[in-house]
Amino acid sequence: MEIAIIGTGHIGSGLARAWVRAGHHVTCGVRDTQDPSHAALRDVGVHVAPVEEAVRAAVVTLAVPFGAVPAIARMRPDWTGTVVIDCTNAVGPGFTPLVGHTDSSAEINARLLPGARLVKSFTAQGAENLANPMYGAERATNFYCGDDAGAKAVVRSLIEQVGFEPVDLGGLTMARVLEPMTFVWFAASRALGTRDIAFKLLRRPAD
Repeated sequence: MEIAIIGTGHIGSGLARAWVRAGHHVTCGVRDTQDPSHAALRDVGVHVAPVEEAVRAAVVTLAVPFGAVPAIARMRPDWTGTVVIDCTNAVGPGFTPLVGHTDSSAEINARLLPGARLVKSFTAQGAENLANPMYGAERATNFYCGDDAGAKAVVRSLIEQVGFEPVDLGGLTMARVLEPMTFVWFAASRALGTRDIAFKLLRRPAD
């Protein structure tokens, strides 16, 4: 699969490495392709290209600050049919949420990208879990949501290939409860003094 990731921060680069290991052709869209910091990505097989080129892919992952999305949206005149994986979080000063429970960054981004098949995922965990989502014999849980069944099937497979247990929360409005889980993850990380933590959905065995 051809996958573009916009952004090379901890989440973007972590997903790029995981999906290259899974056999995908991954392009990271960047502002400066000559920046020497991209050498580590090239060394593991990631293609580095200008953002304007990367956004033309059929699967585009937004691993950028929430405020950067409007400019990215304008780089492509038509997003119809594109699978967009939204990893953004609307975070304000003091690590506070910018969006309440009547909207979400995912829904805002969907309005900025008309026609895109947007799925929210890869928000409520530290980047360390992208490199190793296993806790003993247990896979960490990665939640996702969206309105397009076909796009969700693509994202579910990509979640599994990173190594997570995928859990579908439903339609895109469920991003309103999924996105705040990021703040829970960070609060727990600070309270416990470690980033080596993850969410896990437990199921009671059937009788």
